[in-house]
Amino acid sequence: MTHWHSMEADQVLKELNSDLDQGLSREEVRKRLGIYGYNELRKEEPKRASFWSLSNILTLLLLLAALFSMLAALLFRISIRVSEIFKPQETAFTIYI
Repeated sequence: MTHWHSMEADQVLKELNSDLDQGLSREEVRKRLGIYGYNELRKEEPKRASFWSLSNILTLLLLLAALFSMLAALLFRISIRVSEIFKPQETAFTIYI
């Protein structure tokens, strides 16, 4: 591994086969394009969410809380409907839900 930051400028230019005024020669540019290719980022396909992305404990806890909330809301609505159908006779000890 070359530590370019600790080298003198003339030494870096010599190592890179470059010139301070002219830059790289056409031959050197063609050679490097053949070796390294163009200075472009590769396009990657976006990652899809999978079952393994749900393996985080906080994500699972959040999903369980959401399911519990939905179940509680559903049961509460059912209990209201049942109590409307079967109205107990009102007495002094009737408890309303």
